[in-house]
Amino acid sequence: MFKKESDSQVSTTQPRPAQGASGGKPNSPRKGGAPAVIGPSITIKGDVTGDEDLMIQGRIEGSVDLTQHNVTIGSSGRVKAGVKGRMVVVEGEVEGDLQATEQIILRNTAKVEGSLSAPRVALEDGAVFRGGIDMDSTKKAASNTNAQPTTTKPGEKIGDHGVKAATASGEKATKGLSA
Repeated sequence: MFKKESDSQVSTTQPRPAQGASGGKPNSPRKGGAPAVIGPSITIKGDVTGDEDLMIQGRIEGSVDLTQHNVTIGSSGRVKAGVKGRMVVVEGEVEGDLQATEQIILRNTAKVEGSLSAPRVALEDGAVFRGGIDMDSTKKAASNTNAQPTTTKPGEKIGDHGVKAATASGEKATKGLSA
């Protein structure tokens, strides 16, 4: 009735490596999964870097640099640090400058003191904000190249820093580029 499995019938399933809390391979960044979490009872004094999205519910003093990933400061998060991310969302409190390559969002519970720098910035009604906002999306493109676009007239010379030199015709020197 019952057959004993022979050596020629070997199971085709391979053993799987143990899985971490993220459901992925141990010690691997969470790609497309839930973000890493700094819980409300955690305090970090120093620099935070990594290769995955981050949710901050605790306290951080120092810097947070996850330029290629999303950073969320949760409602119980308290950050005294500069924060860099692809997208930065604030629900808690931040004292420091925020930089994002895509967007910064200050939710209605956010309290932020510092400068915001991103191509897109959104402040929900009720957010408390004190600082400056820089939404110059061309700044990144301009800083990636050493070449300066210039337009000159015949006989006109461009000096250092794009300052036009006066010509023999008595034209005044001007700073910047001419059209």
